[in-house]
Amino acid sequence: MILGILGGMGPLATCELFKRIIELTRADKDQDHIHTIIDNNTKIPDRTKYILENGEDPRPEMIRSLIRLESMGADHIAIPCNTAHYFYDHISAYTSVNIINMIYETATYLKENHGEIEEYLLLATEGTYEMKVYDRYFEKLGLKILVPNDEDKKILMDWIHGVKSSRIDVGLEEFEGLVEKYRAGKNMPIIVGCTELSVLVKEIKYSKKYFDSMTILAEKCVELAV
Repeated sequence: MILGILGGMGPLATCELFKRIIELTRADKDQDHIHTIIDNNTKIPDRTKYILENGEDPRPEMIRSLIRLESMGADHIAIPCNTAHYFYDHISAYTSVNIINMIYETATYLKENHGEIEEYLLLATEGTYEMKVYDRYFEKLGLKILVPNDEDKKILMDWIHGVKSSRIDVGLEEFEGLVEKYRAGKNMPIIVGCTELSVLVKEIKYSKKYFDSMTILAEKCVELAV
């Protein structure tokens, strides 16, 4: 199998997905790892700016990347950007290659493996919240999503932009303070629904219960290669 990664949204998150795929693969030698092609297309316009501020449409560059990956022999394509999955149905029409849907895989994984949990706190971009990228998949499975208030959404965006700039400027205590405001003592896990936040929680060593869409995507990539 050849795996394609449509990257650049952002570069550090792309690197982290590739790293997690490598770490999750059972391998004794180089040849046991997945043949992976990465298009780190940093020309793809900001997805949230397009959604909220009528910014430049990211779809043309995303489609160019899909076509490049297909022409290079990719059998499956992973997209390490949650917000980009708002465009999933549109861009899928431009390739015959299977695009792994990270949001669908996350919802299905949680329902099948943690069906006793009904509500999750979603940490994501403003674009993901605005377009309810997670909601349509979760609602079909009877799962609920709790969303932060507008002020905390802005804080999350600041953290996300920090990671995009290769700068982690939030500590564990501040992160936990925001999360606990919504968990309010309940045993409600969080969903890390932005790949920059996937990098952040790992860096600050957040240890309470959470589910990371990037890790679930990486696991699916490894599963498909078996």
